[in-house]
Amino acid sequence: MIRKAAVAGYFYPDGKEELASFMEAHKWTGEKTEASFVLIPHAGYVYSGATAVKTLSKAALSDTVILLGVNHTGFGEPLAVWDKGAWETPFGDVPVDEALSSAVIRCSAAVSDIVAHVREHSVETAVPILKYFNPKIKIVPITVMGMSMSAIRAFGTDLSGFAGREGCSLIVSSDMNHYENEEITNKKDFLAIEQILAVDGEALYDTVMEKDVSMCGVYPAAAGLIAAAKAGASEGELVEHTTSGAVSGDYDKVVGYAGIIIK
Repeated sequence: MIRKAAVAGYFYPDGKEELASFMEAHKWTGEKTEASFVLIPHAGYVYSGATAVKTLSKAALSDTVILLGVNHTGFGEPLAVWDKGAWETPFGDVPVDEALSSAVIRCSAAVSDIVAHVREHSVETAVPILKYFNPKIKIVPITVMGMSMSAIRAFGTDLSGFAGREGCSLIVSSDMNHYENEEITNKKDFLAIEQILAVDGEALYDTVMEKDVSMCGVYPAAAGLIAAAKAGASEGELVEHTTSGAVSGDYDKVVGYAGIIIK
């Protein structure tokens, strides 16, 4: 079963050469950082692609990644795994790690469900970047809808056994604060970023709720941080923070983007 690219030519270039040029223009050129958990944004590449490319190319990732995204569409199950086949990209198909997908489904509340993924962009935008920098990459794509803190805690705990396993990294796709001015967005974003760098999923959740930070991926991010912390991660690095205003020139209503690596 092939998951056809839904937003190629819209969120990112659908031509192989143009897309490769974008990767080369924005890739990290220094030393890589060992990574058990990575946070990247998922807007159109013109806005946040440079941050995503820089962060993923800086991270020393395993050949298999569990890729947690946001369910923006509202379709499908709350914790939905695309557990078979491959995902189409301009650089070739990326296989799903079917054995690991099955293990995640057996050991957590996640279920097999393709409906949640068919039109969702949050996972898809990461896949061409992963394929470009590692042609051997395999993925376990999971979308997440709204969850209670107890459900987040349980899912993060379930994921911790996989996040700590040799040969598996965890990536979360989330934008930060939405549609407030640059000053407010920077302030809110860094309240959330502080908790991510501290590898504290519960504090991230509490901060986002209490400070009204419209971080779309707070649920997968909180679960991922809980998993990373339980697997032994303790140190975070902010690779880049920016907003859509840097591209659009509109600083009255911006979206924040962060690239973070957790060791």
